[in-house]
Amino acid sequence: MKLAIISDLHADVQALRDALAQIGRLGCDEIVCCGDLCDYGLFPDETILLMIERGIPCIRGNHDRWAVAQRRRDRGWGVSHEAITFLRRLPVSWSTRIEGVRVAAHHARPGSDMLGVYGDIPEDEAAGLLEVAACDVLIVGHTHKPFERRVTGGRLVCNPGALLRDPAEPMDGGMLLDRASGKFVPAPAPGGGTFGVLELPTLRFSVHRAVDGVEVDIVRGR
Repeated sequence: MKLAIISDLHADVQALRDALAQIGRLGCDEIVCCGDLCDYGLFPDETILLMIERGIPCIRGNHDRWAVAQRRRDRGWGVSHEAITFLRRLPVSWSTRIEGVRVAAHHARPGSDMLGVYGDIPEDEAAGLLEVAACDVLIVGHTHKPFERRVTGGRLVCNPGALLRDPAEPMDGGMLLDRASGKFVPAPAPGGGTFGVLELPTLRFSVHRAVDGVEVDIVRGR
């Protein structure tokens, strides 16, 4: 069974369309999204409405949470009422059992949509996150950095990277205006335009470019 994983779309509807085409070509059975559907890109409404149309399970990211909060202050980011209603109803986590494997998805990590996980996470910390999430595979997003971290006992923490490929402003490691706070914050890492594929029950995890489906190298920790 192949589970496709998308995350951090950030209003890049063309990257989403490309990814969905490649996900279909690769024969994936299901799709899950780790959140952050809006901000940075130019097409938040189109991106969210395509997610609704395709019925893709999705969890709430911090940018989705901020978009709902801004809308309540009548300063929504050009997002329609239908899209905001969808964002408001998103859960903070997703879990399932596939081929006997417990799989869970959180935006950044269990209990926080801001504190990201990276590929060099110590094994004891990774094992702790798996215990908190009550899963064998923990899928996260948020950092825009794809990785897999193997944990003793055949368990896994992984990140598919960001689907965002064409932000409205260059992401060169500089600063971007955070519209939620009105302050400048560090920009996400450059690159992006990737999605993940988790094969079950083998737990093989791969990351692919949305534009053509080619598998890319990622950080792989043991």
